[in-house]
Amino acid sequence: MRNLRVFLAASVIAGMAMVGATTQAFASDHDDGETDIKARALNLSDHYAFKAPGATDLSLIMYFNPRSLPGRQYYMSTKARYEFHVSKVASKTAAPTVMDDFIFRFEASAPDMAGVQMVTLTVLKDGQVIGTHTGASTGFAGSKSNTVTANNATIAGNAIKFFVGQRADSFHFDVVRYFQVRSFLASRFFGGAGGAGDATAGLADNCRGDKFLANLLPGGAAANEAGGTPDADVINLFNPPTCAPDFTKNLNVTAIAMNVPIAMLGGSIFDTWSTISVPE
Repeated sequence: MRNLRVFLAASVIAGMAMVGATTQAFASDHDDGETDIKARALNLSDHYAFKAPGATDLSLIMYFNPRSLPGRQYYMSTKARYEFHVSKVASKTAAPTVMDDFIFRFEASAPDMAGVQMVTLTVLKDGQVIGTHTGASTGFAGSKSNTVTANNATIAGNAIKFFVGQRADSFHFDVVRYFQVRSFLASRFFGGAGGAGDATAGLADNCRGDKFLANLLPGGAAANEAGGTPDADVINLFNPPTCAPDFTKNLNVTAIAMNVPIAMLGGSIFDTWSTISVPE
């Protein structure tokens, strides 16, 4: 789970994401994978909350349908509720209340021949519906050409804008090296006899050809860094950005992005999270 507390007064941003079902809740790890009980459209990926400099709106974004293949259309589930939750917080250091002061709920109809879904936004304040608006998603062709449908809703006198459609996955992660490093550290510190650590555990050279702890090996960094030219990192746990493979490269996600007036929320510090839920 990635907690996201937004301090609007200080313009400081941190983050929170959850995925939920009617009777179970699971934290998001960017890509939980598809299972027999959770389809791709129910796979919540990432959650973002931020305020742009000088803006009067809070921007909320959720990603789902991770690892969407290029050139293919993906949709919201017609059986699910996609929700942003906003909880007002008294101070930066206050414990989360996990109160649903506001819920922004999105529900979709079946797609038409152009791949467009009608999407209904329902806004709840303190558990009571204060307004609804029906807009449309952006089909794949529109998303690809960046000719997007921006939906403008007026809820309880407040202007809310939202977008639903596919975007390039903005997440960058070298997943193979991550698991290599995790396995190495687990063996080094907790492997071996009695779990006291395995001093013989090794780590493969990184993608640049640099050896782990190059500066501590015979010959130092000059002898153990690729081409004898040390870079800024001589520890070499992870791959450098120059060659680290991105497992989301050329893949898409479906995004719901929304701007909501901060004045409507009635505060300056918020905890926010996203959920996808389906009936049992």
